Amino acid sequence: MSDIENIDPFLGAISNTRNDSDSEEELDRAPEAEQHSETRSARPTVAINYQYKPGVKTHYCCQIDKEIHAEGTVILITNAQKTSDDSGSSFITYTVKVGEEEVKRRYSEFESLRKSLMRLYPTLIVPPIPEKHSFADYATLQGKAKEDVAIIEKRKRMLQSFLNRVSNHPQLSNEHVFHKFLETGVSWNDVLKSRLLSSLPKNILQGSPANLSSSHPSSASSSPTSSTVQQTLLPNPNASQPLKNPDPRFIDSEAFTNKFAYHISQNLEKTNKRTWKRLNDLSNDYAELGAIYNGFSLNEHGELANAIEKVGQAVDSSFMATGSLTSSLEAEFSEPLQEYSQFAQVIKQVLKYRHLKHLQMELTAETLEKQKFNLEVLEKSEQESKRLEEALAKDRGIQDTSIQSTQSNLDGESNENTIGENGHHHEHSQNGDSLTITKSHQKRRSGSKLFSVLSHTIHGIMDVDPEATRRNSIGKTRESIIQLEEAKVTTAEDLKNISASIQEDLDRFQRQKIRDLRDMLLNYAKNHVTWCKKNLSSWEEAKIEVKNVQI
Repeated sequence: MSDIENIDPFLGAISNTRNDSDSEEELDRAPEAEQHSETRSARPTVAINYQYKPGVKTHYCCQIDKEIHAEGTVILITNAQKTSDDSGSSFITYTVKVGEEEVKRRYSEFESLRKSLMRLYPTLIVPPIPEKHSFADYATLQGKAKEDVAIIEKRKRMLQSFLNRVSNHPQLSNEHVFHKFLETGVSWNDVLKSRLLSSLPKNILQGSPANLSSSHPSSASSSPTSSTVQQTLLPNPNASQPLKNPDPRFIDSEAFTNKFAYHISQNLEKTNKRTWKRLNDLSNDYAELGAIYNGFSLNEHGELANAIEKVGQAVDSSFMATGSLTSSLEAEFSEPLQEYSQFAQVIKQVLKYRHLKHLQMELTAETLEKQKFNLEVLEKSEQESKRLEEALAKDRGIQDTSIQSTQSNLDGESNENTIGENGHHHEHSQNGDSLTITKSHQKRRSGSKLFSVLSHTIHGIMDVDPEATRRNSIGKTRESIIQLEEAKVTTAEDLKNISASIQEDLDRFQRQKIRDLRDMLLNYAKNHVTWCKKNLSSWEEAKIEVKNVQI
């Protein structure tokens, strides 16, 4: 791990306050574990030290809040039992104990609690829970995976770890939704339907962290992005889209997280699983071999029979010690290692959220610039249109004056010609013209109806008043620019707060990781020391008995 610790961007001024002498003292205390090995399985195993409380707190929202912040408090899952509901379907319920409080929760409720915390706090590293049963588990156990004792015990330990990690988190531990989960007599379905959780946006990108991180729904309206108009303006970016101006700190964080995830899941976890499996197989082989030696001793007599029997007893002791080693390593090393493999994926999701918010800010700024450019084009078109109208108006004024002068001259000449005509011809002409005008009027009426229909159709296709349309577009664009400028300021402020919150929690996680890995490695070493000492003791006794055989 040293090659990746050197480039760890999470690590600030973090020092390990425990020196090598502490480690030696803890390893020297390993034989004490022998005395308690028989009682270890009677209580839930706490592999990681959960005594790192988030700090002194003087005001509490409820009794559970007070309990979990008390010094030395550890949340325990004391029991797991099969339960059936009214419909007849069965499931496992886990009894959670905090102080004097006890509540029963099923796996799906743990899962919904974690999802709720992730939606409320998208910038925080919410601890993982054990994964659901794989198809391989169901196939191997023929549908009885839910009732398999080993799986249930493992799930108890990992769910207990999840609750204690949340309890020790400086922000998550204060969340009242978490307190309700631990409170006796509280219906979890009612909590999920509460205003706080039901009012959360489905897409966390369409809200501000100030909204999502508040335990009080009333404060949600104080956030700028609570406006429906702004929410519709905020883009939904694609995670695969690169940033134009990425933050170097988070580029390093993403690179380190990817490398950390690879080292844990692809290297360490896989190798550890193989080692654990071989130890488990070795334990089974010791069990078979011990029975063979014991049977073989019955065929001999005297000192040789005693020596063979003692070797068989040493092999039996190795069988028990190796079985105890595999159980301890699973609870105190393999499961925490699995947690950290999941933690790496959680950190990836948190960094992905920040990446999307950064993209959202950049896309909002790009949209704002495009709208400003569009407004500039529209305003130039409007100015050109006004100048053209003014020029046309001047031309029309000159033409109207000339037409009026010409029309006056023509009217004078027409009047003089009309006065000299015959009266009888005039009367006959009037009667004929009247009939012609009536027929012409009827034709015009029918033609006007057809023209009206065509005109209405054409107006629906073509812009009748481009000037009005352009002015309307200018107004809408200006309004959009105002909203986008507000959205740009809001997203920039959000990104600043998100980055600070994520960096703070990454630093906290790094300190937690150092403590946990140190405890895991100490547990790994102590368990092997205990295993070796047990084997040494039994084989020393066998050695003495074998030496007593006279040749």
